[in-house]
Amino acid sequence: METNQYMDMFLDESHEHLQSLNDGLLGLEDNAEDLSILNEIFRNAHTLKGMSATMGYNKIAELTHEMEDVLDMLRKEQLAVTGDIIDTLFKCIDSLEQMIDNVANGDPEDLIDVSDLVAKLSSIMRGEKAAAAPAAEASAPAPAADSAPAVEASAAVAAGVPVELSDTEKNIITEAEKTGMHGIYLKVTLSESCLLKSARSYMVMNALEELGEVIRTIPPAEELEQEAFERSFEVILITGAEEEQIHDAVIGISEIETAETQIIKFGAGSAPAPVVEQKSASTSAATTPAPAPAPKPSAPANKSSGGGQQSANAAAQKKSHAGQSVRVDIEKLDTLMNLMGELVINKVRLEQIGQTHRLSELTETLEQMDRVTTDLQNIVMKVRMVPVSQVFNRFPRMVRDVTKELNKEINLTIEGEDTELDRTVIDEIGDPIMHLLRNSLDHGIEMPDEREAKGKPRIGEVGLIARHEGNNVVIMVTDDGKGIDADIIRRKAVEKGLFSQEEVDAMNDADAVRIVFLPGFSTAEKISDISGRGVGMDVVKSKIESLSGQVDVETHVNEGSIFKIKLPLTLAIIQAMLVQVQNEIYAIPLASIDSTLSIQPSDISTVQNNEVIVLRGEIIPIIRMEEYLMVPHVKDTKELFVVVVHAGDSKAGMVVDKLIGQQEIVIKTLGNLFMGLKMFSGATVLGDGKVALILDVATMLN
Repeated sequence: METNQYMDMFLDESHEHLQSLNDGLLGLEDNAEDLSILNEIFRNAHTLKGMSATMGYNKIAELTHEMEDVLDMLRKEQLAVTGDIIDTLFKCIDSLEQMIDNVANGDPEDLIDVSDLVAKLSSIMRGEKAAAAPAAEASAPAPAADSAPAVEASAAVAAGVPVELSDTEKNIITEAEKTGMHGIYLKVTLSESCLLKSARSYMVMNALEELGEVIRTIPPAEELEQEAFERSFEVILITGAEEEQIHDAVIGISEIETAETQIIKFGAGSAPAPVVEQKSASTSAATTPAPAPAPKPSAPANKSSGGGQQSANAAAQKKSHAGQSVRVDIEKLDTLMNLMGELVINKVRLEQIGQTHRLSELTETLEQMDRVTTDLQNIVMKVRMVPVSQVFNRFPRMVRDVTKELNKEINLTIEGEDTELDRTVIDEIGDPIMHLLRNSLDHGIEMPDEREAKGKPRIGEVGLIARHEGNNVVIMVTDDGKGIDADIIRRKAVEKGLFSQEEVDAMNDADAVRIVFLPGFSTAEKISDISGRGVGMDVVKSKIESLSGQVDVETHVNEGSIFKIKLPLTLAIIQAMLVQVQNEIYAIPLASIDSTLSIQPSDISTVQNNEVIVLRGEIIPIIRMEEYLMVPHVKDTKELFVVVVHAGDSKAGMVVDKLIGQQEIVIKTLGNLFMGLKMFSGATVLGDGKVALILDVATMLN
């Protein structure tokens, strides 16, 4: 089978299933009695196994198969959920992630040795089965729906559906109907010439996954994977999609001959037999060989102690909505943004031509073009926006692992995960947030006994919050720990030779606390894998500033700390002020500008050998851009212009020769040749075709 064409889809969906497995296990750890969580975990493991086997990755399939067996015993209550089982399953997920990363990098999947994990899972099943067997024999027989396999297709019912539904399946469909969804019976027939039946059945399931949720397949999924069926197979699913939409999704797959659907409707009674409307349509989602339990209400979206789980209904609704979207390669989005940038550049050029030659007809046309390009630009920008949940989702698992390592009790609360940022920003903020979270977990939150002695709850609270503020997104990492003692920071700074005693004594507490962002600074008494190596906070600051953002900290001793990151919504198209220094033009991002003013050379004073100006009673140091940028001197000007800029709490006045005006610019990267020029964050092409460098204010002021 030629699998290359499915590789991108396999990798994307594998990572989604691994994330769902992580989330599910975190939820199971908090609520071991919730059977719906176990069923969701089982479905994800089962689907990942089927995908891997179809793609020929047998080691991944083997490990997920062993996980699936353990999960199946947990679902049937033949095993009890224990910390050891949870830890083992987490290790399996970590190994699966490494194996899939190896596949993505073109390496063999078996670079990771999982034989110990497979043996561990096997021993869990062997040891617990023996202990559980006597109790099972002594107990009353289990109901047929729990102990017997799903009824095969030959067991017809009077309502017309050629399969008999279990009570659990009936309950799921009934609950789904309350939310506006419905159950569907689907029969798929492959063409006689089909050679790879398992591959086609996998593609059908994958298509259905976008539209709803499969609650049963006939024959079971294992037999579909092993091609242990003739030309047709059947599916029971719940969905909110129209029958025609389901039919089109399935029949569009090559070598599918027919796709017949029937809507399942119930009559009166608590355990109704299905009544059927037959149409030509189809549906569904994740493959599972056994029915799921009736849906339960989902946990609040803004709370997480390492997990939280969607109900079957919520998951199905989400998948139904996902059917209205498509996957787009990131490179295509980048190309679209580049083309949009070229359109903006040429629009500005046409405006200049119209003004220069006073062409009224062109000006009128350009006004309409400006509205269209603005709308198009907004749409392109929105397409590039992705929710911060793509980054936040990885942290509950990290917090859980670090908490166990530190022997602390910590609850993580996540808010605003639907807040959206440009993809280029999302790709870069994961590491800074991870550093801040680790800092709160290790330095911020006290040990449980210490918290209790202070009159605090034993369980510490760490928050990860995102929200919009104007054209920026603010991300905060909060904790209710011991805070940062400014006096300890001052002492450590002197010990490390970063400042003299006189310098730290002259600092207020807020400035002293900001020393934590300097390279090489740490207050940890001993080195650990989590902190204390003198790296982390300076990395956070430099990374955030490279994204044209700011980071600051607010703290109170024994009350906690708030680390606040402020980021622009996008880094692709921004508003900027164009300035002229001698014969050269530069762009300054508008978000970094406080004000502009005109001065005479006599307005500049010297304080401690530094040139300054006084603006509304505030002393502002100035930077003569001609000297700073080493621009060749051509002519003198009687009037100077100052652009007052800021980065964090730092301010400066940039002295330029001329203010050209505000303009929308498209940021272009400088490339590897100019990587050493830290004072520039990129370049832009002006309307007349000239290139203007974009000044990096944060680098210039620090």
